[in-house]
Amino acid sequence: MAPFKNMPRLEELYLSNNNISSMIGIEGVPVLKKLHLRHNKIEKIEEEGLPELPALEYLNLRTNKLAAMEDLFRLFGAFATIKDINVLNCPIELEFSSMNIFIGDVLAKNPMLSRFCKISVTDKHKLEAVYLAQYKWTKEEEERKRVEEEERKKAELEAEQEG
Repeated sequence: MAPFKNMPRLEELYLSNNNISSMIGIEGVPVLKKLHLRHNKIEKIEEEGLPELPALEYLNLRTNKLAAMEDLFRLFGAFATIKDINVLNCPIELEFSSMNIFIGDVLAKNPMLSRFCKISVTDKHKLEAVYLAQYKWTKEEEERKRVEEEERKKAELEAEQEG
C-alpha cells in the first residue's frame, strides 16, 4: 500500500476489492477517519506493524476472511478512536448464532462503539453485554472451582494411598 503514504490531509480511503491481505503499509495519514477495506483478503490482524491512525473512527472490513475474535480485539487496541466497525460476512460473524451475542461480546471489549456491523449500539445492547460478560465469568468461575475440587480430592486420595 505504498501509494498511501504521507498524505497528511486524507480523511477517507476506499480500497474495496483490491486483494489486500494486510493493513500494514498505510503510513502518514494522521487525519484518516474512514477506511474502507471491504471485499479483500484480510485473514488476521498483525500484532505488530499496524498503521498509526490516531483519528480513525470507521473501519469497514466486511467480506474479508477474519475468523478470530482476538484479531477484532487487536483492532480496538490499535485504534482507540474507532467508533464504528463492520465485519459482516467474515467468518468471525458467521460463527455466532445471534447478532446480539456477537454485539455483546464485542461491547464487552470496547464499550465505546456507537455502531457495529451496521447496527447502532443502544443501551439495551450495552446491558446485554454486561449480562453476557457476567454469565461467562460465572461459568468460568464454576469450572475453575470444579477443577480445583477435583485436584483437591485427587491430592487427598494420593495422600491416603501413601499413608
